[in-house]
Amino acid sequence: MSLKELIDPFPWYRYSKKLRLKILNPRNFGFFNEEDAKNRSLRRVLGESGSIEEGNYILFYWLLDRDDGTIVDARYQLFGQTALIGALEGAIELIVGKNYDQASRITSDLIDKQLRDKPKEAAFPNETWPHLNLVLEAIDSAKEKCLDLPLPTSYSAPPISLGGTGEKSEVPNWKELVHEQKIAIIEKILDEDIRPYIALDAGGVKIVKILDSGQILIRYEGACTSCYSSIGTTLSFIQQTLRNKVHPDIELIPDVDFTSPYPA
Repeated sequence: MSLKELIDPFPWYRYSKKLRLKILNPRNFGFFNEEDAKNRSLRRVLGESGSIEEGNYILFYWLLDRDDGTIVDARYQLFGQTALIGALEGAIELIVGKNYDQASRITSDLIDKQLRDKPKEAAFPNETWPHLNLVLEAIDSAKEKCLDLPLPTSYSAPPISLGGTGEKSEVPNWKELVHEQKIAIIEKILDEDIRPYIALDAGGVKIVKILDSGQILIRYEGACTSCYSSIGTTLSFIQQTLRNKVHPDIELIPDVDFTSPYPA
């Protein structure tokens, strides 16, 4: 990452509206000291990345539950470009309520999606992605100081809500499409809008088949196979996303125990 990449200003109009609002109205700027952590019976850790000499520097403060490593609160201090403010605000929305292991799976793309005005329009200009990477480095730095904290055996936190507008769209003539076309459409949405979020919980999801009734049989992978939310909040998240983006009548059937009653 060159010095020029880090200190060049960015045209304000190229930020999304949500990103500009985060920058103008930051909610999480500040810090926690050890007394703050003690008063709330929480663990304080501090992550950092960048340097003042290079023009961008982040201090990322976390307060965590000592019993399960959940990030209860987060604040930051920084020196540098405005893109860092928006990126940190977006990252905090994603990681609070998650444990430190889940937080370490946050990606630049997830932060960007959290602050988009429209699903297909990036919130951050391409030139700002080195700054997003600095935020990820600060998250990794904080995580390294949490490794002595226990983690739950399975994660049951609900998936993160998409940061988009919630606009609904319907695939034209969905019910008339052939099986292969339907699978391709669903796979694309899974890759773009669902799998990255489930991956935060070390889980995955795959399509087994589309039944003659139109119902879609899915199978979980990784941590999702032993998590109760796979038939609750996670299932609801996946189904609602597909209903919003494909067809309102979509119904999912989870094969959570890998013993599907349906023929292959």
